[in-house]
Amino acid sequence: MSYPPPYFFGKKLLFFKQETILKISEKDSFLQRTICLLIEIFSVKKSPLFVQKLIRETVNPMSDSHHYIVIMAGGSGTRLWPLSRKSKPKQFQSFLSEKTMIEETYDRVKNLVPEGHIFISTTDEYHALVLEKIPQIKEENIILEPEARNTAPAIALVSTTLSILDSDAIIATIASDHAIENPDEFHATLRAAFDAVSMYPEALVTVGINPTKPDTGLGYIKMGQERKTLSGKRIFEVAAFKEKPDAATAETYLRSFEYLWNAGYFIFSVRAFSTWTRTLAPALHALMEEVAGAARLGSLDTTTLATLYQKADKDPIEPLIIEKLAPEQRLVIPSALKWSDVGSWGTLYDFLTEKSGTSSVIHGNNVDVGSKNVFIHSKKRLVATLGLEDLVIIDTDDALLVARRDQVSGEIKTLIEKLKTDGQQSYL
Repeated sequence: MSYPPPYFFGKKLLFFKQETILKISEKDSFLQRTICLLIEIFSVKKSPLFVQKLIRETVNPMSDSHHYIVIMAGGSGTRLWPLSRKSKPKQFQSFLSEKTMIEETYDRVKNLVPEGHIFISTTDEYHALVLEKIPQIKEENIILEPEARNTAPAIALVSTTLSILDSDAIIATIASDHAIENPDEFHATLRAAFDAVSMYPEALVTVGINPTKPDTGLGYIKMGQERKTLSGKRIFEVAAFKEKPDAATAETYLRSFEYLWNAGYFIFSVRAFSTWTRTLAPALHALMEEVAGAARLGSLDTTTLATLYQKADKDPIEPLIIEKLAPEQRLVIPSALKWSDVGSWGTLYDFLTEKSGTSSVIHGNNVDVGSKNVFIHSKKRLVATLGLEDLVIIDTDDALLVARRDQVSGEIKTLIEKLKTDGQQSYL
């Protein structure tokens, strides 16, 4: 069976099949795109991959020409000390493969948005490292904070920068240092998130991960009313954001369908973000207006930006803006991501042992007799172990960490503080 091509006359679309005439108002754009898609599929033999791409591009509520991904790479975490240091934090380290975590993140997102629509947000301190690890990124696609001042100023600077380039931009801010084992699920979730913001432009969309264990090291999202299904993903309002729970509360969350792990990914339009800061964070909004004004006049050099940026309070974005939005302005997409925030040696151990089906993780040169449930990392020196159990051993050029696996996640901060008070800051 063959179909003639569609014909457009003024504000009407007409196409003919035998004696039938269908008239479709352009106002029903979703139906219009669907019918055009069916014409294309039935009139020409296409490969399944082509059809998938055609479905995405034709049926999606909005073209991806205004979609941007920003990899947030300004953190200087020390919870994976002694491998992760302030001079080279975990996003520039390799834990899962030969590639660093920021390289794995870039590879994961590079086909989700048009070429040139991937940006990296970092600080001056890590500018050279970004260029070294991601040489394909253009200089103009690096958004440089003069200094780290927490997530609210960082994301505000991202939104301001991209709003100057594209006033219709929709941005997904993605962590540079997360592990994801099923990238297809990640891609499907991000596409649905972009579609959701296109359909609900005044809303912020975040990603919630179906919990697999009672984790006390993560924040949670409580789902509210179901809003819609887009691109095969159910979308809910966010009833509440929950801080890291105690063990009993985490067990309760796990038994309930309502609670998800908070991945910390935010998808929003630059127009909406400007409205939120104007009403909820007026000082930050005024500051970003100054930044935008200087940029449009061509006077925003590094000195000017540094002078303005140091006025920003060091606020996290969640309590400053996101938690203050009305429930109907906060949406979450539950996702079956096989995911870890790689927040500590303990969480990395859990992720890798689940992935491999083994009880120990060995990176590097190790000879062992009779040890179990150990995490050993040593890329240079031989580490010989005998009869150990439930330990983490991390060997670097100038520091060696030996810790109980059940204590390292919660107590590493105490150890870091002791290094500072003992005058050992050079090891951080």
